[in-house]
Amino acid sequence: MSLRTRLIIFVLLFGSAVLTNIIALVYLADSISRSLEVIEQIRERQLVAVQMNAHLRDAEAALYRYQINGEIGFKSQFIEQLKTFHNDLKQYRQLVQEPDERQWAATLEMAYQQGLDTGSDLIALRDRQTSQLDEFLTTQSQLSAFLIKEVMPNRANDAEYQAIVTDMQDASRAMLVAVTGYLALPAESKRVQFTDAVVAFQHALNSYRDIARSDQETRWAEETLTNFNQLESLGTQLISGRDLQQALYANFISIIFNAGQQTIVGKIEPHETEKFTQEQQALLKAVKAASTVSILAAAMISTIAILFMIYLSRQINMRATALLNGAERVTHGNLDEPVTISGKDEFGQLATSFNMMMRELASREARLRAMIGRMAHIQDEERRLIGLDLHDGLTQLIISANMHLNTLNSQIGSKLNAQTLQALDVSRTLVKQAIEEARRVISELRPSMVDDLGLERGLRQYVTEVCEEQHWDAEIVTQTQGLKIAKSMEASIFRIAQEALTNARKHARTERIRVELSADDQGLVLRIQDWGQGFDALLIQKDEAQHLGLVSMQERAQMIDGVCTIESQLGKGTSVEVRIPLASLAQRSEDGR
Repeated sequence: MSLRTRLIIFVLLFGSAVLTNIIALVYLADSISRSLEVIEQIRERQLVAVQMNAHLRDAEAALYRYQINGEIGFKSQFIEQLKTFHNDLKQYRQLVQEPDERQWAATLEMAYQQGLDTGSDLIALRDRQTSQLDEFLTTQSQLSAFLIKEVMPNRANDAEYQAIVTDMQDASRAMLVAVTGYLALPAESKRVQFTDAVVAFQHALNSYRDIARSDQETRWAEETLTNFNQLESLGTQLISGRDLQQALYANFISIIFNAGQQTIVGKIEPHETEKFTQEQQALLKAVKAASTVSILAAAMISTIAILFMIYLSRQINMRATALLNGAERVTHGNLDEPVTISGKDEFGQLATSFNMMMRELASREARLRAMIGRMAHIQDEERRLIGLDLHDGLTQLIISANMHLNTLNSQIGSKLNAQTLQALDVSRTLVKQAIEEARRVISELRPSMVDDLGLERGLRQYVTEVCEEQHWDAEIVTQTQGLKIAKSMEASIFRIAQEALTNARKHARTERIRVELSADDQGLVLRIQDWGQGFDALLIQKDEAQHLGLVSMQERAQMIDGVCTIESQLGKGTSVEVRIPLASLAQRSEDGR
């Protein structure tokens, strides 16, 4: 059975289970959607009910504070809270649907009107009481000042006269204390105190009339009577207004209590809570029904599909792992170990094609390495020939020109003027620099020091020359332990070191360099380390065209079966390491013999 057929069977099994679950989920989603809509409506009504109750309480508190303090802000707050309550009531009316809910809304509307009217009456009464109290205090103050400043000094030595005036003064003060005390805390004792004070003042006033001797004292008695009558009238109005205020406020409290506690808290909130509970139960029933269908109907199909999938996934995993391991081996250059997969399904066919690709790739890689090796040999040979041509041709001509300039300088130098002599010296200097540059280019093209001195001594001499030229501090370590290295491999290793030092000279901006050529149990290692400005090593992979020198080192290392590792960090320098296994060295040595 092919993998495609197995997958189709699994998809059909799993699809039937998924379809059953989808049907159950659609039913559940529809139930949840309807329930959430209803719950949202309930939540809105509950929120509006809570807000209405809060606004009623705030209106009650604002009105109470206004009755106590008389501050204008509490009156505005009372009106604003009732207005907000009425707006919430309008919103509640738009949300309700049942007859009971409409009836409750009508009840709250009536309570709003009654509360607004009663509260307005209380506010008007409180304002009137404030005005009356101010007038009462002014009248009492005037009466008291009149008695003390005008009436009492008239007979300073008449004890009876002084006692009667003092009784009137004390009675007026008692009236003031009684009225203000009753306004603060209505009590029958305060009312009796006011009545007693009125009687006492009348009695003292009658006594004053009886002892009056002059027309002035008679006028004072009439004036006192006028003030007293006004004071008594204002006090009586204030006490009566306080009684009316208490009755109206009790009615207002009753209205607010009936609307807030009995209607909102006692009826609306329990009603909404009950509806919310009913909707929750309906939603739970829908969830149970959908879960039952989803679990019971899909359990058997899902179990079969899962068991089949486990079997199929194991096979796919084993085959995919084998292919991945093969691909990883190819990535690391191992093209000799084929992928082993039994069966004739798609994975088996893929393994066969993969093994054929590996064999073809190994063949092509062998041909490519051979071709690259030949090209490298041809390139080195061409460099050698160009170096010979430069040495035998251009360099000899420059040396000859330098000799002629020296001869010319020695023969006619004393006959030339200073400016001409200076130009001749500059020409000789430039020719010498040209000779040195030509020798350096020849040395780069044809590293004869490796042929003449061997890899270790030649590399040490080359590094020393470069470091002296660049003014670097050099650390050179060569410990090959007598390892035999083929001439072609020595040239490649030297070329890699040469390229690394060239890159350091051009880009590193370093003051110190370390070159190590050493052998260990695993092979030959070449390390070139600088402590310059460094670079981002990932740039080699992103743009090889811009870093041909670094790439050429890696390619040369591959041609001799080595591995070139380049590590660098900005500001910390660059390290180039080439590692060649002993097996490759031995094979090249045998081929070179």
